[in-house]
Amino acid sequence: MSTEPVTAQDRLASLRAGLEEDIRPLGDRYSDDQLPLDMLPQIVKTLRGHGYPVEEVARDEVAGALASEELARVFPSLEGCLMVSHACARYIAAVGPPGLRERAVPALLGGAKIGCLASTEPEHGSNNAAMETRAVADGDEYVINGRKRWISNADISDYAVVLCRVVEDGGRGEIRPIIVERERSPYRTRDLPKLGLTAFVTSEMTFEDCRVPRENCVGPEGSLKNLQLVFQMLQWARCRMAVISLGIARAALEASVAYARKRRQFGRLIGEFQLIQDKVYTMAVDIDASRLLIHRALLSIQEGRRSDREASMAKAYATEMAVRVASEAIQIHGANGLSPDYPLERHYRDARALTIAEGTTEIHKLVVARSVLGLSAFQ
Repeated sequence: MSTEPVTAQDRLASLRAGLEEDIRPLGDRYSDDQLPLDMLPQIVKTLRGHGYPVEEVARDEVAGALASEELARVFPSLEGCLMVSHACARYIAAVGPPGLRERAVPALLGGAKIGCLASTEPEHGSNNAAMETRAVADGDEYVINGRKRWISNADISDYAVVLCRVVEDGGRGEIRPIIVERERSPYRTRDLPKLGLTAFVTSEMTFEDCRVPRENCVGPEGSLKNLQLVFQMLQWARCRMAVISLGIARAALEASVAYARKRRQFGRLIGEFQLIQDKVYTMAVDIDASRLLIHRALLSIQEGRRSDREASMAKAYATEMAVRVASEAIQIHGANGLSPDYPLERHYRDARALTIAEGTTEIHKLVVARSVLGLSAFQ
């Protein structure tokens, strides 16, 4: 038996090999289909066995991002589903009432239950100040009415962290998050088909007189801190969406490298052509630059600092980068890149979807510019 210490790189290599053997076949089978929810607990168990950190709510964010990048490389929709459930579990673990924590957190992290984060509304995308979903106090409960749209995991969710305009004693109310347990406080959902990441479902949610215990919403004395926790969680989710883009881009680059090493034109390997080498250079640099931006943002979040600028830089750059890389990968493959017999057209569709999720590129540009200029484009 070797006495050499196991390094982080060794663990990552072991995870990569395990994902190639056990998860890539699932990605090839289900990426353009529905995620097999009945298989999810066993999938999570398999991931845990390979060293994917599925159970930890507080952890080394960079190590977690590296593991997530490996999963996104072979099955990005699965990484997206688990990431959103994990974010929901983090919030419930931090502020949820004890009974709810005990029921929800282990089930969410183990894949037995699914969570979602519900902010976006049909008429208000990134403009939370205009939020219309209301939760009105009624005795020991809040009564929620309103709609959310383009919510990841919503159609298959068991738990939701819902941003609402909470009204205690009349008036307009203040925006606060409420934890909704679907079995006890039912809400309706409708799947919204989209371009790319088909197995990572997005949905519309409808709340009609949805009654939720008051304890599922932190009271006025804690609401500001609670809302800050939600926004920190959203920054984390944006970074992790960027990680999914990183995994997709890596998959596209790896496919291109393999193709360029075997495809011959004009009597030579196409990898020997300078134009192909220029594309590969740009793809590789873009991927590494994105990873550094993501890790910087996650370290800032882990240290408890406000990280709007860092998270928006990482999310906007990495998601647009993945679209560029997937597009160049198609060019390297020529007509074959357009065929479903190759994975490139799926990589492109998946990458394109992520430039919209968790805030559009344009919104993130405004966030970054505001931090640089000290002037806001938002009203």
